[in-house]
Amino acid sequence: MKKFIKCLLILGIIALGVFLYFTFKNNKLKANIEEIKKGWYVEITYQTPINVRLEPNESAKAVGKVNKGEIYRALDVDTKSSDIYFWYKIDYNGEEGWIASVRKNPWVEDHNNPIDILTPKITFAEDEVNFRSINDINYKHLTITEDSTDYTITHTVYHEVVKERNIDQYWIKYTITDKSGKSSSKTQKIIFEIAPEESDVVDFSEYKR
Repeated sequence: MKKFIKCLLILGIIALGVFLYFTFKNNKLKANIEEIKKGWYVEITYQTPINVRLEPNESAKAVGKVNKGEIYRALDVDTKSSDIYFWYKIDYNGEEGWIASVRKNPWVEDHNNPIDILTPKITFAEDEVNFRSINDINYKHLTITEDSTDYTITHTVYHEVVKERNIDQYWIKYTITDKSGKSSSKTQKIIFEIAPEESDVVDFSEYKR
């Protein structure tokens, strides 16, 4: 009986040690991530693991992989080596490595980047948006792609008379501008419950693509 109790005690000590080890490890990892987030970092968003390479090109030796949800300190970015990718230099387990991110559909989210590399972009899920009145317009339905949180969005509402159907049609043109002056626009059909005053809209003939 004493031997059995002794075995249980030993197993309990081992289990407690394992628990404390992993708790310490997880807390240290969380603290490290919070420290990384204070500076320039990338978060992996691509579903498939991305190779970490010694140089910013596809033929360079792979030294590891990064996975969706992981966060790494960014050290540099190469925007010139490829027309398809941006290459990020990251701190990979204490070593330096390069990961690719497709320019048009990025594989990573870039945070706190001191180097403005992206032209901001607006996207939305539906072809049209509904608002009660022109005073209720907001940007909650817009998806923003930008490597900085420092940007502004403005809009202009255009009025078009569709003569064939004898109806009024309204369009809203959103423009996003980042801190370095890069900008892009996107236009969406807009439907109002209460039609705006003509003084609050612009004639569609003045619309510029």
